[in-house]
Amino acid sequence: MLKGQCLILGADLSYVNTIEKNSGVYHDEDGNAIDPYEYFAERGVNMVRMRLWHTPENNTDVCGQPITTNNLQDVIIGFKRAKAAGMKLNLAIHYGDYFNDPGKQKMPAAWVGLPNNILIDSIYQYTYAVLNTLFSENIIPDIVAVGNETTWGFIDATETTDGWEWPLDAEKFNAGFNAIDAFNTDHNSSIKKAVHFTDKTAAWLAGLFNENGITNFDMIGLSFYPAWSDFNSVAAFGELITDLKNNYNKEIMVFETGAVWTTGYADNYNNIMNNYANLNYPISPQGQRDFLLDLTQNVYTNGGTGVLYWEPAYITSQMCTIWGQGSPYENVCFFDFNHNNKPLPAFDFFNFCETINSIKEANELEILIFPNPNSLKEIQIESPVGFMSWQLIDVHGQVIEQNNFNRSDKSSKIYFNQHPQGIYFLKIKTAAGTSIIKKLNLLR
Repeated sequence: MLKGQCLILGADLSYVNTIEKNSGVYHDEDGNAIDPYEYFAERGVNMVRMRLWHTPENNTDVCGQPITTNNLQDVIIGFKRAKAAGMKLNLAIHYGDYFNDPGKQKMPAAWVGLPNNILIDSIYQYTYAVLNTLFSENIIPDIVAVGNETTWGFIDATETTDGWEWPLDAEKFNAGFNAIDAFNTDHNSSIKKAVHFTDKTAAWLAGLFNENGITNFDMIGLSFYPAWSDFNSVAAFGELITDLKNNYNKEIMVFETGAVWTTGYADNYNNIMNNYANLNYPISPQGQRDFLLDLTQNVYTNGGTGVLYWEPAYITSQMCTIWGQGSPYENVCFFDFNHNNKPLPAFDFFNFCETINSIKEANELEILIFPNPNSLKEIQIESPVGFMSWQLIDVHGQVIEQNNFNRSDKSSKIYFNQHPQGIYFLKIKTAAGTSIIKKLNLLR
């Protein structure tokens, strides 16, 4: 957790450098061209995530050019820009030459055919060398994930992931973790080590990793995309966070999420996401914002470390990937292609902690509220001074209920309507004219 922050709230900006090189331009609310790193920092982002591919030049894009995006030099450029804007750094090492994800965990071409003992040493040496290079550029990451969405294998010889192989896969992960440990010791640094699962597989994988001796890490990163999730509510996903945190004593953080604001498109590159599946949010800019605020509240309520949004700056441009030119994600990013790539309301979710901090207990006057947590529709409040009025405020800063007291009351009950489970704030105005705010945890 960052000092003074209730959560880490960040963005994966892995494509930004390449988008800007290929005609992509971002604008602020007034239509002025902006530096996206600086703008994200201004809007409240406190961490930037970037992915690292071993040798992406081994791949050719649909425009016939070798891919250089997310090689080490590109990561250095991105991390320098992010750090200059005051943001922390999160590195996702894919241990492959291109995207690794639940369906594929292909090793770099440079490692194909290596004996297992040489492969394990290569993982260690590569991880350490990457960190050493970043150290020499004064951009040591705060978090490093060994692998990306490692759901059914890790650093495989085949294109399609071929399942877990024990104890070899444990040795692979531990080689990466051991390299980070050695780097931390040699450089007096404190990089946190992470694994990365999808929401569907996290409970199973956390237990499987524990059984097979993969325990030398600090954090479990999760991917939670409503369009591809089996969860039927954000609250249910929040329960997963609590279970993982309690069962394995690790920090839990959302490394990737994404939600649509339109089913429209700005180019001929097919969009990869067009719905909320089991979740009930409107496909609109406001729906995207509300989902993110609800998700962030649930991560906060359940003791998670933070939320990172995957590629909120993935606007359409002339950039080419293996699969197309433009963007398959312009309907999920945070810039409105219908209005010259101006920012969408989703940026508000980066201000979650500012909202929380602005309505936390600023004064510690002896006002008691109980029971808290509360599963009822009433609460007892007591104080040596009288009360005038109360307001129930949600984490978005919206007043959702309010009423007055009898001015002479020093002990009273507040009755309120049924509300969704979560964190709320009770703002009480005393007879002396002062306002006191108390956090209230409503259960259902």
